[in-house]
Amino acid sequence: MTLRPLHYIVITLLALLALLAAALYQRATLTLTETQIIETYASQYLELAGHNAKLTDCRARPGQNSATRMVVICGPDRFDAARHYEFHVGPLGQLIVKHGPGDWATRDPVAGREAA
Repeated sequence: MTLRPLHYIVITLLALLALLAAALYQRATLTLTETQIIETYASQYLELAGHNAKLTDCRARPGQNSATRMVVICGPDRFDAARHYEFHVGPLGQLIVKHGPGDWATRDPVAGREAA
């Protein structure tokens, strides 16, 4: 099979499309700040945790792999399995996985059980 000029045009267009998609993805990750991500998941925590919850209960740590941008950790400073939540967030701010009070029997929190 020999490549004809039309094949080169199609390959070039596909390459340009891939570059455009990569540039748009990069731009989207740069325009979303860490503060915006933390505030988004802190508000979810307030809804989940009830009246004793405060925005200041939330903090974040960097993700441990390239698919996780950060982990938003919400709950009291000392680990309390009944009030501890973790939101694992992807590069574009999307929720990858959420761990809450029902998960700590089988999972270890990112901050550790003895975190203060």
